[in-house]
Amino acid sequence: MPPDAPARVGKEQIRENMKPVFDQFNMEAAVDIFEGKVYGDLGLTRCNGTLDLTPKAGGETIHATPDGKALTLYERQSDGSWKIVYDCFNSNIPPT
Repeated sequence: MPPDAPARVGKEQIRENMKPVFDQFNMEAAVDIFEGKVYGDLGLTRCNGTLDLTPKAGGETIHATPDGKALTLYERQSDGSWKIVYDCFNSNIPPT
């Protein structure tokens, strides 16, 4: 997503935005959660991660996020499960 692209909000906007990627690529992600905290019915995780995309039609793997980080906020639901309410991620590598 370009730096000036609008935020995607809700399942439908996220699904619409990501569909071309899922259609064209196999994705491999690695996530290392290094901090997790719970404050009542809110929780957060901080993590580092990578994301590689391999074209389904063949070709070289694209290291889409070779060194990234994320901050995710969760909310406990009435059934005890946790749902993501905010997810912010970016790269540690400066733009070129």
